[in-house]
Amino acid sequence: MKSGVKNSKNNLLDAIDVFSKNGYDVTTYVTQKRNDAYEYLKRNRIKYDIVCVAGGDGTMNDVSNALMSKKNKPLIGYFPSGTMNDFGSNFDLGYDFRKIAERICERKVKEFDVGQFNDRYFNYVAAFGAMCDVPFTTDRNAKETLGNIAYIIEGINKLSDIKKIPIEYTVNNKTYKSDVLFGLIYSGNRVAGMQLADKKTARIDDGMFNVLIVDYVPTFFEAPDLISTLINQDKYIHNFRTDKITIRFKNKTALTLDGEEARVKETAEIKIHKKALKLLA
Repeated sequence: MKSGVKNSKNNLLDAIDVFSKNGYDVTTYVTQKRNDAYEYLKRNRIKYDIVCVAGGDGTMNDVSNALMSKKNKPLIGYFPSGTMNDFGSNFDLGYDFRKIAERICERKVKEFDVGQFNDRYFNYVAAFGAMCDVPFTTDRNAKETLGNIAYIIEGINKLSDIKKIPIEYTVNNKTYKSDVLFGLIYSGNRVAGMQLADKKTARIDDGMFNVLIVDYVPTFFEAPDLISTLINQDKYIHNFRTDKITIRFKNKTALTLDGEEARVKETAEIKIHKKALKLLA
């Protein structure tokens, strides 16, 4: 599966070699387009013991969406080859396919939560607002050539487009209104290559989201009292944990699920399914 700069045919052959030596019959399928992994698993009636994914977080998202609809869910093996490897980092997965295959063959199961955003699922993050469309608008060839730098360049190009986003969100039966810069609803502790929460208190199997909502902060030229704005910046940041949140958007807003573009809807019902899928790692 083609995804990211760390993809390697030799790595994949190394993994298949490990599986064969351990007595597994391996069927391979090379995805051809977006959502292809999802469509393949939905239409394929063969029952697999393990579904292995070699690709980025978006490909892993496709697989989770397909498996969540199945009654008997197979185990998952994940070979990260994307630029960020946010999801794989929760399981300390690197990029050595042979070592990952050996871990899969040890059959040590780790469960993980799956988020639901209206009618779609996500593995670790739902995001909206400023520059949240960068992961899926960045040119694929640039990502493969430049890696993380490609995201930075795309982000700089979008700085002039940053606008405040009027939202209304409900948590624990309380509703708040705010003009925001961006929002993250994430499981685990890492997003976009950044460690956002403590590994000990924010796990991908604890049945809780971490929510980070940042209110719109006036630009340098708009702030009536810049020093006061900087000193009181904490008042613009809302950080909390919950297993369910409803967000109502007033205007059309850029959304992403696990780095892939999501359909924009006026209301987002977001909830978590605790330990919904099982990964071998």
